[in-house]
Amino acid sequence: MKLRLILHEKCKKKCEGCCNKDWNIPMLPINNGYLGYEEILLTGGEPFLTPKLLKKVITEIRKETNTPIYIYTAEPNYNVFFEILNLVDGICFTIHDNFELKKFKQIDIGLSIRRINKSMRLNIFKDIEIGELKYGGWKIKKDIEWIKNCPLPAGEILKRYG
Repeated sequence: MKLRLILHEKCKKKCEGCCNKDWNIPMLPINNGYLGYEEILLTGGEPFLTPKLLKKVITEIRKETNTPIYIYTAEPNYNVFFEILNLVDGICFTIHDNFELKKFKQIDIGLSIRRINKSMRLNIFKDIEIGELKYGGWKIKKDIEWIKNCPLPAGEILKRYG
């Protein structure tokens, strides 16, 4: 079982198909431990809007378990991205629209000049052209579309950070 943990609802984007509109986040169960999961997926809102909280949660998880931790982001904070990447097992970056391309390109260049041995996933929404990538380690899914009512993938449980 995988834990998908919503850290907070903060996000600057207001995406039309955002899953947070479909879930009643305040009514989700509060997570009370990290043992027993095969993966822990940190999401939001946008996790990188609160880097101190993100680091705090990662530290809490690491005190309990060495379970792989992945961060789901669409708008990472470049100033702390590589520091936080060192603390986790990977990042899943989703490009919903062209606004995110500039930040993504900065991250891509930064990854290409560092020796990164992490899981780096890239989801690209339909009709987005990203051009040439500098970092060769991306696992890419193209032509992503919004899924109505945002069903959780099989084998995942959704909770919120308390």
